[in-house]
Amino acid sequence: MKNLFITTLLLLTTFISKAQEQFEGVWAKEGSVYETIIMASEYAVMDVFNYSFESDKVIKETILFQSKTTLVTKLYNPSNGYSVKMEYTIKDEETLHCNITGHLNKKITLTKIN
Repeated sequence: MKNLFITTLLLLTTFISKAQEQFEGVWAKEGSVYETIIMASEYAVMDVFNYSFESDKVIKETILFQSKTTLVTKLYNPSNGYSVKMEYTIKDEETLHCNITGHLNKKITLTKIN
């Protein structure tokens, strides 16, 4: 019984940890000069930031919550004073849906480019 419990726990941990890696990558939004970069370990999303090659600017997001299919962050843009909550949801391996609320209320789709 003890071995069954340990095996089940190990499988569950592996499944959840691999789920976090689904967020990892460089994601593009249509019509934006910023790309969203999500860095994840096998256990959790570690960092989220937006980078513009055009203006050479970085906007960091603060991670508020994460599950195997959802990532919630807060973004503050000092250039315009906007503060928004970003809720990313995995649609498939190449697509994230993002619900933005706060100074801007919008739904966008991000496509994995790397």
